[in-house]
Amino acid sequence: MPRPNTSADFSAYGFTFSFPSIVAILFAVTLHLNAQQFTFQRFDQDEGLKNHDVFKLIQDKTGYLWAATENGLFRYDGAEFHRFGAADGILESLVIEVDQDDSGRIWAATNDHLYYLSGSRFEAIPFTPGAQFTPGQHLTSIDSRHILFLNKGTLMLAQPASTPQHWIITPYFNPQQMAAHPQLSQLHNVFADHDGSLWLACAEQLCHINGSQIDMLGDQQGVPAEPWQVIFRDSQNALWIRNSQHIRAFAPGGSTFVDRSIAPTTRGTFSGSGILTIAEDRSGRVLTQTSTGIARWSGDHWQLFDRTNGLDFSDISSIVSDHNGALWFSSRGHGLRRWLGYDEVENWTVAQGLGNDVVWTIFRDRQNHIWFGDETQVSQLDETQNRILPSKSLPPGPFQKTTGITQSPDGSLWIVNIYGQLLHSNPTTQRFTQIAKLPTIARLFTDSSHRIWLLSREGLYVIKDPVSDPHPEKVGSTLTATDAFANATEAADGTLWFISDHHLYRLSGNQHSEPDQWTEIALDKALIQGQMRGIAAAADGTLWIGGGLSSLLHLRIDNNQGHLLASFTSPEIVSTDIQFVQFDRRGWLWVGTDLGVNVFNGTDWKLLTQRDGLLSNDTNEGAFFADSDGSVWVGVNGGAIHLLHPEHLFSNAPLKVMIESATLGTRPLNLAANKDIWRWRDVPLDVAFTSLNYDRQGSTLFRYRLLGLEPAWNQTASHHLHYAAMPPGSFRFEVEAIDPDQQRHSAIVSFEVSIRPPWWRTRIFYLCLAVLSFLCSLLFWHLRERRLIKRQLLLEKLVTQRTSQLEAEKSELLTTREALHHQATHDALTGLWNRSAILDILQRELDHARREGAQLAVVLADIDYFKKINDTLGHLAGDLILRDVAHRMAQNIRPSDFIGRYGGEEFLIVLPGLPEGDTPARLSQIQHAISQAPFFYLAESIRVTSSFGAAWINLETISVEDMIRNADEALYAAKASGRNRIVFYRSPHNQTVSPEQPEHRLTTRDRHHDDNISQT
Repeated sequence: MPRPNTSADFSAYGFTFSFPSIVAILFAVTLHLNAQQFTFQRFDQDEGLKNHDVFKLIQDKTGYLWAATENGLFRYDGAEFHRFGAADGILESLVIEVDQDDSGRIWAATNDHLYYLSGSRFEAIPFTPGAQFTPGQHLTSIDSRHILFLNKGTLMLAQPASTPQHWIITPYFNPQQMAAHPQLSQLHNVFADHDGSLWLACAEQLCHINGSQIDMLGDQQGVPAEPWQVIFRDSQNALWIRNSQHIRAFAPGGSTFVDRSIAPTTRGTFSGSGILTIAEDRSGRVLTQTSTGIARWSGDHWQLFDRTNGLDFSDISSIVSDHNGALWFSSRGHGLRRWLGYDEVENWTVAQGLGNDVVWTIFRDRQNHIWFGDETQVSQLDETQNRILPSKSLPPGPFQKTTGITQSPDGSLWIVNIYGQLLHSNPTTQRFTQIAKLPTIARLFTDSSHRIWLLSREGLYVIKDPVSDPHPEKVGSTLTATDAFANATEAADGTLWFISDHHLYRLSGNQHSEPDQWTEIALDKALIQGQMRGIAAAADGTLWIGGGLSSLLHLRIDNNQGHLLASFTSPEIVSTDIQFVQFDRRGWLWVGTDLGVNVFNGTDWKLLTQRDGLLSNDTNEGAFFADSDGSVWVGVNGGAIHLLHPEHLFSNAPLKVMIESATLGTRPLNLAANKDIWRWRDVPLDVAFTSLNYDRQGSTLFRYRLLGLEPAWNQTASHHLHYAAMPPGSFRFEVEAIDPDQQRHSAIVSFEVSIRPPWWRTRIFYLCLAVLSFLCSLLFWHLRERRLIKRQLLLEKLVTQRTSQLEAEKSELLTTREALHHQATHDALTGLWNRSAILDILQRELDHARREGAQLAVVLADIDYFKKINDTLGHLAGDLILRDVAHRMAQNIRPSDFIGRYGGEEFLIVLPGLPEGDTPARLSQIQHAISQAPFFYLAESIRVTSSFGAAWINLETISVEDMIRNADEALYAAKASGRNRIVFYRSPHNQTVSPEQPEHRLTTRDRHHDDNISQT
């Protein structure tokens, strides 16, 4: 690494010192934005950031956020914070610095160690004895092989030794340079510029190191003799320096640093436990701390933000603009904050001057003044004070619940409230007087002919010529005389549309040349059940209607008939409780609901909620205003929202998803390989993935599938998946991120893994097994043949013993016949009667009961969730459970009872002579025998329950099929009502209980006998 010399030629850096005087210092104007209210998302212990004292926050090139805290280094992936501790290579808990070099490698610093991330583990570079790293003296890098930091005011260099895994730390300056410039031993910070040069805050000067040249900048270059703590280069190539009181900036092409300190000094002075920092947002505006919050440089002045704007935290240590343009703040003692809707949303509340946080209407007049009507007052935004001030032009007394504000061609204003008070301002004096008292007013509407319509709950009123005759008159049409009107809109062709709670009206004609023609439009009554509250006319003449309806309606009107083009519910709109339906100047449709604001650009739907910076999701009826600059105002229960750049809604960057890790058991898979091949070890597969779109945190979901095991797509909000006991085979895992609110999805990312089968499940083993079986068959045939020959010879030689031999063979034949009979009538797996045998027994017992008039019960028993046992543990486990269940039931029936396997996991129990009164105890005993103790398969303990359906012989029972059908109906009712219970069939003559009627349930926790309960 080359060492600098002491040359003092400054001309290479744009400074000119040959002039006898310096250009005067320019002071910026400071503007405090106390008029805006902003919202911040907090991240602290509840979100997994276990320590609130954050020294440094960065975002790496991948998108992860790293936080150096008093109790460890944390990485945030949008879902959780992962702490890197001793198991990850960082032995100390106090981490005071984190940074990333040009290669993307992460560096962390503790008091006496440097660490760098190698793979998934940090490697340590020990400091020299007595070295100490302190907060605020930032770690930086010239390149990936030269890392710079300060040690007690001295610049140190870390660089690789013989191998990249071994690093050495040495002083950056040699003793001769330190002796020539004593200031180099009193450094406060270091900044590596993009051209490879270094800027140092040295003693009370600013030092510039370029190769072998050292320049000292002081008062002559506009750098006062003060200890400077922060050095920053912005995207416009301006160089900023700052300390606790002053800020200086050197602009490209300038000759000296100019003063950009924050005024007043009491606001600009920074104190406390925070760490001074300078950052830049996506728009190139510089941000830094103040004594009460943050300041943003907007080209010619500072804008100040503090607690009056919603900043509920202090002692800021870092400001980060993430890849999506959102601002993050770390603090000493308050964790992390993210500015929701930064540079996109302004909120106005009571703190900014509203009389009440429930805003009913918003309007901008021709003089460019914004008016607000809320629950208690009418207010106007004062641009000079950046405050909302109550109007002093209104008559004395409160004017509450304003439902409409408009302006007539002469410049006078009209204001109406829900109580029917209509105010009109004098265009000269601007004083308001009450001009009429009308019934309850829902909305005020002005058409293109400048008529002012007052939509009351008792008909329509109109001011036909607001300039010459400012008095309202009631519309005399019999159609509208008594209807309760809610809203109105005007189509591009001048047609006016009015809605009441349940009717749609059209007003055609021209007030000057043609008489008004009122027409009621026929609508499908099923569509408008509820209350219509909002209507908007599209450019193509179609109508959009919403309110308290079951959906948002898109209608085409043909003659006098409305035709439904489409209806919208979830997921297109978040709620059907619609408060307004309006088009903006772009032709986009805005739908305000109680759960957020949906926007439709003709192709896609987007949703705006509190996670986008809105004060509240609950919009107010009719509180919408599309401003002339393209921005949009929305009134909510919480204040007024100003959406500055709605066009950004449909220009969002695509979602991204990344697979963080995949492990088979404890072994990580190689995600970069085309296909990772592993031997089968009967271990689980765990996959972790994330989407680093922090602005969509909380609304992002993931679709995934594991081809080879589950072909269908599944959906989850979790960032982790666990597949237990992976079988052998070839698998491909695929995942994508989706954002239902914004109707976006990411590209699919995937990895492949192949698990080799164990040796006993390979083709070679199966082939060897087949050959061995064939050889065994040959041997058996050969031995059997020799035995028969030997026996024949023996018979020939022992003629005298022929009689006894024949008797022995007869005995053997009888034994074989019994064995065959047993095989024909018993189930091979359970040893119980098989299906045909148990049905014969049931037929026999049914005939006997019918002859003797005896009792007879039949029970269908089914093992609950048996398929899940087979799917999870395999068929061998299922067979074992079937055998053990059969054995337990057989041990708990009477000698006169019969039990057989009816099919699959179903058993048929025939109980001759069993009276109905004894039923609960007897059957509960059998059912309890199944579930009282777990079953064991390998290392698994399996709890099994069963469902019983029982039926008795009755007058309607004429066949075996009838009894089984009755028992099957009872079993179906038992399974439908939750399983693990006994349900008894009752014939229609005994008030047969339908599946909806109460059932008597006997479970492992409730097996008492209650003869008074009506059993189904």
